[in-house]
Amino acid sequence: MQLRDRRTVVICIGNELIADDAAGYEVYCRLGAVAARVEYCGVGGVDILPLLDGETDLVVVDAVQLGAAPGTVHLLAWSELPQSGPEISAHGLGLREAIEIGRILTPEQVPERVTLVGIEGRCFNRTREFMTREVSQAIDRAVAAVRGLVEGGHNE
Repeated sequence: MQLRDRRTVVICIGNELIADDAAGYEVYCRLGAVAARVEYCGVGGVDILPLLDGETDLVVVDAVQLGAAPGTVHLLAWSELPQSGPEISAHGLGLREAIEIGRILTPEQVPERVTLVGIEGRCFNRTREFMTREVSQAIDRAVAAVRGLVEGGHNE
């Protein structure tokens, strides 16, 4: 499929009131105009499914816990996503599980290519003013990563 034939949706996930979990919300606020539909979803999991509308590409932005240093920006293709969600997401059901459910229930709605822009977080149990400095500093790098994926396409 030609790049011009691809349609992308960017879904930014995260509780805007909780420290590092607000990383996805911050990216959403800073992203501005891009050649994609951009949505915000506070809790993730299966709540992202109604936001999918048959696009070819999905970019999800969320705070993650993969064991790297806080503020690390991960770019993970579908094949690289961890098999279970609770360890990587504060939203219970992980991205992989939500997409797999969507592929069963409404396969025509779920994008064929999925990429996670994950911002490594550390503090998920305090209010927003306690966002770690490293995560706060990573927001612009995550915005740049999303822009690069949307403008240049992304690979499985």
